[in-house]
Formats: sequence, C-alpha cells, structure tokens
Amino acid sequence: MRRLLKKDAGAATVPIILVFGVLIVAIGIGISSMSLSETLSTQSSYQASRALIYAEAGARDALERIARSHSYSCPSEDCYSLPFAAGGCSPATACARITVSAGTGAAGDPKVIVSKGHSGVNVRTIEVKAYFDASLFGEIQDTQWREVGS
Repeated sequence: MRRLLKKDAGAATVPIILVFGVLIVAIGIGISSMSLSETLSTQSSYQASRALIYAEAGARDALERIARSHSYSCPSEDCYSLPFAAGGCSPATACARITVSAGTGAAGDPKVIVSKGHSGVNVRTIEVKAYFDASLFGEIQDTQWREVGS
C-alpha cells in the first residue's frame, strides 16, 4: 500500500500549478488591456484639448483681422486656415479653419466668426459674435464666445 501512495503523491500538484498559471496569465492580460485603454483615452483627450486650443487661436486671429478692418469678411465656409504644424491643414492634423460673416457688427447684425480646430481626428468648433460700439471709432465693444457642438 505504501507503494501506491508514493506513486500518487504529486498527482494533485500538476492541476494546481496549471490553475495558478492560468490565473496569472489572465490577470496579466487584464492589466495590459486596462493600461492600453487608459493610454488611448488619454491620447484622445489630449487631441481634443489641442483641437479646442487651435479653434480659439483661429477665432482670435479673425478678431484681429476684424479690429484692423471692420468690413473684413470671408463668408464662404472655411475660407481661410491657420496651420499649426508643417502640413497641418492638408491632412487637417494641426489646423484651424475660419469663417467670418459679412455682418455689420451692430447689435442686430454682429460679425460672426466660426473657427474649427482640427487635431488628428478631433474637431472642436468655436463661435464668436463680435459687436462694435456705435461711436465714430467703431471699436469692438463686446464679444460672445461659445463652443458649438458637432
């Protein structure tokens, strides 16, 4: 009888080692997939914030153009662009595309600027309404900024 016990003594060890091995591999795969998911989420968030920065920069550029010449307009959609990297506007990877309405800047007819910031596949859009004062100088008196959903 002793012989049988020695023969079967390690039989339970192999399945236990296999179960622990499978558990360790499953935990490793889970941690790796969570890490990859977090990395992709962070990258997407970074690109979206860059797109918003580009859109704001485009709107500020259009406000400067309007401040220099109150009659400035380019009402066709995306009539001019600002690249923020080499080749930024051709593949739309780092770019702002801007449209400026032909409004007069009066209370009922503001100049409307639409600036779309592109960063990778992310696009964020800013709309700015600019109002001139009614005096002889016609300086920009007020602006209303808002982000437009896509």
